[in-house]
Amino acid sequence: MRITRRLAWALPGVMAAGLVAAVQTPGAAGAQPADRWGVIGRNSSGSPVAELRMGPYGRSYLEYPALQPPPYGRGSLGLTVDAGEKVAYGNETDFAGMPLRRIKSVKYWIFTGVDIGTSTILPSFSMEVDSRVEGLPYTTLVYLPDRSLSPSRPATQARHVWQKYDATAPGNRWGSSRPIPGVTGCTLAVPCSFNELRSKMPRAVVSLSVAIQKGTDDAFRGAVDGLQINNVLFDFERSGVRKRVR
Repeated sequence: MRITRRLAWALPGVMAAGLVAAVQTPGAAGAQPADRWGVIGRNSSGSPVAELRMGPYGRSYLEYPALQPPPYGRGSLGLTVDAGEKVAYGNETDFAGMPLRRIKSVKYWIFTGVDIGTSTILPSFSMEVDSRVEGLPYTTLVYLPDRSLSPSRPATQARHVWQKYDATAPGNRWGSSRPIPGVTGCTLAVPCSFNELRSKMPRAVVSLSVAIQKGTDDAFRGAVDGLQINNVLFDFERSGVRKRVR
């Protein structure tokens, strides 16, 4: 079920006026429901759409039928974000208080649903943290897929197909939304590797959320699926978010 922009204000569970989230219902057997995921209204702006949906199916450039299914199940998290808008779809409960040093692996899949040649900055993965560094009680750590290099991102980025991004593989680039006192770089403007960033705040803990986010740069039309944090995979399906331990 999709909640449209016009009805969003009238329905419970929508976290901010103009933001869209899908109603979650029990999913298929074999995975646990993970019902603590949704639009984070305080980190979103404008009228973006974050919708649990079926598909999309990918295709190679010369094929007519779209035959490549989402990487897990049959659905995904669809994102429609206009230029200047921002959406954060995340979990504000399950990772709270986890030491940053325990985050060893982050992976997810992206489907970019616009034509080749259209500029698109891809959805990122973010963690709000208490850095435990004097003078920096709060910051957001952001994986930057567009600034990263292979094998963290695909050697050739393509549109209309599902591609895997490994935010902790060699070539990854991360930035802190706020400068770290006494540290040069590791910012969104001058990113560094995840290991470097963690070394600058060895006592940091995840505080308010982990999330898939997009904005406030250019527009994006596409989807995300199969977010894996350490050995826990979150499968975005139309019926809800499903958690699998791998």
